[in-house]
Amino acid sequence: MSRVAQASSWARPEIEVIIRDNSGDAKKRELVRQFNNDYCNVIVVDPCEPLENTSEILRLAKGDFIFVVGDDDLCFDRAIEAMPGVLEQFGKDPSVVGVTGLYALETSKGSAIYSYPDVGSDDVVARVTGFLSNVPNVFYYSILRREMVERILAFMRTMPIFLSFHDQIICLLYLLCGKFIQLPRLLYAYDVGVWEFFESAQKRDIDFYKAAGLDPAVNKLHWLLCGFEGAVLIRNSVLFPDYPLNQRQLMADRWFSLNFLRFRGQDRPIGESRFAGDAQKLCAKLDTSMGQLSFQDMLTEICGLFALFAQGKAQRYHDFWDAQINRRASATTNVGAAAAGGAI
Repeated sequence: MSRVAQASSWARPEIEVIIRDNSGDAKKRELVRQFNNDYCNVIVVDPCEPLENTSEILRLAKGDFIFVVGDDDLCFDRAIEAMPGVLEQFGKDPSVVGVTGLYALETSKGSAIYSYPDVGSDDVVARVTGFLSNVPNVFYYSILRREMVERILAFMRTMPIFLSFHDQIICLLYLLCGKFIQLPRLLYAYDVGVWEFFESAQKRDIDFYKAAGLDPAVNKLHWLLCGFEGAVLIRNSVLFPDYPLNQRQLMADRWFSLNFLRFRGQDRPIGESRFAGDAQKLCAKLDTSMGQLSFQDMLTEICGLFALFAQGKAQRYHDFWDAQINRRASATTNVGAAAAGGAI
């Protein structure tokens, strides 16, 4: 409730605050309703999934830029107060798609300050490379151009499954759409929580696979999937400006290389899955043959594992990503050559 109260305090003529309470808690609802005023719109709804909650907030928002936070998010008031002036100065530039800043990262061992280099560059390759320089994805918590967010979320809703790494795919698409103004001040504080420790983080990832109707064995492919999906979108998507093919290929190689090294370097658990042997064989095959596989080859291998336990999901995953791959006639170009050599 303290975080909700803080968010309501930002409301003023230049800043619209929308609070959508989907908690289903009667006491919370009574408290939240008290924050309603001319510039703070409080809506109470039945419990629903976060994606629905976010989509409905976006539908109601009137501003050109939005900042979506949850009731466990800690933001810095001065950054929000500065935003109207920043957007007045830069918001009319169509190449600017968002505003970011400094991030405080809280762990059990201490605190650290993070930022993302070069995300304000006119060079899209520099922006993507800057994003890849930091592992904790706090960039997700940026002020964003509403039209872009609506377009990207509409695309994400068409995906056959939604997984825990998709926040990274979303941020990748944002950076491909345009540049970010970087504030020289703290914007957001992120408590790593369960994601700090390997065992609890793996459990959360496996929960996503189960919720998507997949066997925990897919957790072995976690970073390979992230690399594959991101690289396919970089090379072939029409969601962002049509960059020259050489730039697209360079970004796809860097994205895939980093995620392939994660895939190769993490021995990810899969619980008591009876498909453990199948997953291990596939990982070994992908490790040794990377650099000779096309996107289409990788898709076939991924869907072959999915089909062992979820034939319908495997078909939908194949159909979706096959359509993305074949947006360009040249999409058969091999990927992963740099990854196979261990270079980024």
